Amino acid sequence: MAATQPPVSQPAQRLERNQLGLFGVIMPGLAQVAPAFNLFFTTGVMVLYAGASAPLIFLISMIGMGATASSLAQFSGVYPSAGSFITYITRAIGTKVAVAIGVITVLGYIIAFGGIYIFVGSYIVQNVLNSPHIWGITQIVTIAYGVLVVAPVIVGLKFGVRVTVVLYVFEVILLLALSLTIVAKGGASGLSATPFSWPHGSKSSDVLLAFSLAVLAFGGFEAAAPLAEETRNPRRNVPIAVLGAVLVSGIIYVLGSYALVTAFGVGHAGTLAADPNPFHTAAKAFLPFLAPLITWVFLSSVTSSYVAANTQTSRVIFAGARGGLWSHALAGVSPRFRTPAAAAVAFVAPSILIGVVSTAFTDPGTASGFLGTYGILGLIIMYLMANVALVVEWAKFRRNGIRKNAWLWLVTPVVGVIVLAIPVWGDLRPGQPSPFNTLPWLTIGLIAVGVIYAVVLGAWRPQALERAPALLEGEDSLATDPLPIGT
Repeated sequence: MAATQPPVSQPAQRLERNQLGLFGVIMPGLAQVAPAFNLFFTTGVMVLYAGASAPLIFLISMIGMGATASSLAQFSGVYPSAGSFITYITRAIGTKVAVAIGVITVLGYIIAFGGIYIFVGSYIVQNVLNSPHIWGITQIVTIAYGVLVVAPVIVGLKFGVRVTVVLYVFEVILLLALSLTIVAKGGASGLSATPFSWPHGSKSSDVLLAFSLAVLAFGGFEAAAPLAEETRNPRRNVPIAVLGAVLVSGIIYVLGSYALVTAFGVGHAGTLAADPNPFHTAAKAFLPFLAPLITWVFLSSVTSSYVAANTQTSRVIFAGARGGLWSHALAGVSPRFRTPAAAAVAFVAPSILIGVVSTAFTDPGTASGFLGTYGILGLIIMYLMANVALVVEWAKFRRNGIRKNAWLWLVTPVVGVIVLAIPVWGDLRPGQPSPFNTLPWLTIGLIAVGVIYAVVLGAWRPQALERAPALLEGEDSLATDPLPIGT
């Protein structure tokens, strides 16, 4: 069959090209992972489940999540597109599946970030304003914070990346300063290799829970992929950025968790796990001037993560709208700033609303934990399908005489699927207390929404599904597509 002429996107639906180099495109992924945020609030729980072996679990998880990062990197090297995973799944499996996964993932992001919004609003009220959680005050602070983190995304890509860089550098410099100081001083009782040994005395299920937390801590590494159309030499720079985000974040996690375990002593894992703010405790003991800054390190971490996440997800929403998969109003580009402003607002506003409304039913802590756990499942489903899609694409290439590395395109994505099964079990395991015991049913509901939307779209606007692959992929990618659309 001859290749069909792809539709061309309108100028008002085109992003400004060649704005970012390798450094600029890797920063959103590094920032969205938010290493300080995850180390502050994840390490203690991991130690509760797996003892002093948290650094080993982070190390293994880095290798495991590197498999999924490799899958996205392979795709981005072939189809550099603002549509990111929607484009990849469309090309490999089909538009209906991609639409369903896109809806599931975007909704998951909105729900998860709604939980983090209300958590940050409550955190600011308690730790910056030194006030208890009061109905109305926390909600106002949450809304104001939401406006703050979406503004750089609307003003411009370069401006947003610069904000991300400044906040991330502040976060990492102080985090590394504390970690290296603790290690240099030998911690509480000298350096030990115990944190890199397999946990003894812990139940297998508890160790898997620790792995689940560590795997989820890498969420957001793919933030570079939707920036492909605005990046110089995207087929080289975007894959490096996607893989680099996992590698750099993993090194920080391993060093930071080792330093924290060492600060308390490998024989005092219980004390660490029971400490509500272990990094503050460690800072007071080993680098006292840093202790008052811990609050600001956390806020810097979560803010840079938000700016990066809003930057990434707004491009995915924009590309989907450009492809006709949802309202064309979201495909508009701001004439002044050349950014997908409408898509950014459409992503942030529902997140804030969900976070604020959730506190009408429970406290901010429970709301943030539940919404975060529920929403992240949408992201995991996308990672799983991206791995599956790469295997399918490998088979399609092979049938058309195009050879790809079987290790990278076949074996590695299978490893990625196996690793991602751990957090799926962790979040959906039976026997959890309320409201977490409702997660299996809510997850089925989330998947059903995506599937129903795709089916209805296919019946209502079948032409949208036909035109979507080319519009999603973008003109630069179409120009060198190894399997042109329509062949």
